[in-house]
Amino acid sequence: MTFSPPSKQRIAFLDQAAATYHKQLDGSPAAEYLRKRGLSQDSAQSFRLGYVASPLSGHERYAGLLAIPYINRQGTVAIRYRCISDHDCKEIDKHSKYAREPGDDAKIYNILTLTLPVPRIAICEGEIDTITAWQSGIPAIGVAGAQNWKPMFNRLIRGYTEVITLADGDTAGLKLADAIAEKNEHATTCQMPHDLDVNQYYREHGQAALLEKAGF
Repeated sequence: MTFSPPSKQRIAFLDQAAATYHKQLDGSPAAEYLRKRGLSQDSAQSFRLGYVASPLSGHERYAGLLAIPYINRQGTVAIRYRCISDHDCKEIDKHSKYAREPGDDAKIYNILTLTLPVPRIAICEGEIDTITAWQSGIPAIGVAGAQNWKPMFNRLIRGYTEVITLADGDTAGLKLADAIAEKNEHATTCQMPHDLDVNQYYREHGQAALLEKAGF
């Protein structure tokens, strides 16, 4: 499978969107959501998280959602949007927790981690877990579920001494870890306790406990 990078014009538009929504974050429902998830203002700033209060033209469908930019050396190459309402998204017809723009394909989140001179990295399921690990001092990248771990991603992690998948405490979490370990002999798995993900473990047990469990 091959991927076509976004055009310069597309990246410029996404940079504008990310900057616009980041400016709308302060004092928004998304800022309160991030606070409840234990994410700091510094993390929100570093990852340029935003809130779609006043959508740009064509983004009306994302109004009221948390904006999560995917950024590489060229700029913003995608934005994923997350529902932050206090309900079970699965119970609402034609409603999803996450949304991405038409034509957007699976990408590595926080891919700039791969430019750091570190021997070991972690892989998380989802952006919030990735930010949580990073905030805790763990060099981490993320992917939106096992189905989004593409064969080409294996090439990106082969130069490390060890890759640790911080798996959710459920079957889906192990599915992602197994997909990575199957093609990477240097990959190991650190699974969270039953029904917990990285962010929940961090909120319940703290940063030091997460670092110890992850081996960092």
